[in-house]
Amino acid sequence: MRNLKTLNNKTGTKIKAKLSEVLATHEKYKKCYFWTPNTHAAGRRQQEFDENFSFMVADKLYEINQSLDISCKNFYYRLEIRIDGNKKNVTCIKKLL
Repeated sequence: MRNLKTLNNKTGTKIKAKLSEVLATHEKYKKCYFWTPNTHAAGRRQQEFDENFSFMVADKLYEINQSLDISCKNFYYRLEIRIDGNKKNVTCIKKLL
């Protein structure tokens, strides 16, 4: 839980912008397993990312973990969404927007 914020008028737009970014990244990488990675390790490490953040909406804790790992042959993208500790899919983010 790096960032814990409550959705209100001031932070609501920031959280919605972050959720839009998460959805855009998800659409880009959701079928990336068979992409061809960079041949150099440094190039692969520059593309990798791991983002975690949390926020509260209507007394529910949303935790979003998004990561991209790249091996010599494959891309491994993961999006994990939890609401009050229960694993959910990407449609719950779409409903918030």
